[in-house]
Amino acid sequence: MNSKKPLNGPSLEYSKNPDKLVILLHGYGDTGENFINIANYLYETSAPINFYSPNAPTKINNFSNGLEWFNLYPNGINFNDAGKAEIEILKQDCISSLSLIKNYINEKCNKFSLTYNDCFLIGFSQGAMMSYMLGELINQKFAGCAIISGRILNFINSEKNLFINTPIFISHGDRDTVLKLDYFYESCNIIKKLGFPYESHLMKEEEHTISPVLLNLLKNFIKKNV
Repeated sequence: MNSKKPLNGPSLEYSKNPDKLVILLHGYGDTGENFINIANYLYETSAPINFYSPNAPTKINNFSNGLEWFNLYPNGINFNDAGKAEIEILKQDCISSLSLIKNYINEKCNKFSLTYNDCFLIGFSQGAMMSYMLGELINQKFAGCAIISGRILNFINSEKNLFINTPIFISHGDRDTVLKLDYFYESCNIIKKLGFPYESHLMKEEEHTISPVLLNLLKNFIKKNV
């Protein structure tokens, strides 16, 4: 049984009958209330699109209002250095949050009689990791998936997975000190090997952030795949 509560969060419902939904998954220590603001820059007036930004289910200890999709320190060890035992803890933590995200998206799709193929998954940092894993777990084609300043955690096998038909947008700042640039190249190699249609953007002189230049690239990605 999932001990985490169902997700909630802000939305920008520009249309009563949208053709597409954009699910925005925020990063570690952030909130849906803050992350929903990028929808104002991504909205394309020529297409009926609604935006949703659920809050991650877990509060971070000693972090004012900060939320997380999974604990970065299973057994007190940074997840990037996790051993076998820590990876299993991390995997189960991710799966419980993924189940909640899936239920959240299903609710929105049912509301507008849409399918996963009508949904964009856009995640930043920890949210980017969740976006990719969710596609693998659901095993369906989405309208698109954006991995912004994140990495791919290989918890779920993408082989013979319908998710590989999903257009991927992947970007990373070349001065990112939160998640090292190696993860960008590693992720590009993974999605290329699996056969995803994708576009990659190495953001020059940028850190662990979402810049106006990146937002414009992301807006064009959505527009191309609406």
